[in-house]
Amino acid sequence: MVSSTNTLAADPSRPADVFLIENHIYPKTQFEPKRKFNLPQWRNVSGVNIMEHIYREEPDYKIYHPYKMIVRPRGVEQTSVHSVLRNFGMTVKVPPGVCHIIHVRVPLRKGLTKNELHKDKRIWDYEKELVSNVDQALERAGLLTGESDTVKAILKAT
Repeated sequence: MVSSTNTLAADPSRPADVFLIENHIYPKTQFEPKRKFNLPQWRNVSGVNIMEHIYREEPDYKIYHPYKMIVRPRGVEQTSVHSVLRNFGMTVKVPPGVCHIIHVRVPLRKGLTKNELHKDKRIWDYEKELVSNVDQALERAGLLTGESDTVKAILKAT
């Protein structure tokens, strides 16, 4: 975690105790049209496949916009739900182009069409690692249906 927080800090020589990460809504009603990541081995696993959701709402900065926090516990004295009330070092708002939360849920602004949402495929840059690691975790948990070899062969071919 130390190297990650140093990377996020604007000035690594001045330690930061708090990193604020923007929360971005990816409506669970909108899917990538080709369903590239509707993987057969994951179909019977409960939960949300974030790889299928590439359309995100633009945050409305005119209203309250909560952040998620990464904190260095020894540098923080008091927190509330979405903010640090007292800390000793710097607080860094991490630019959303560097890092943001992918929150797949019901849309905040109902009625937006795909054309009014932003297409964000950045998570696909990590598809090989993510699919492989999720497959391994699901396999260890006994949740895979045994179709993972097919998907591994498809991923190697791409």
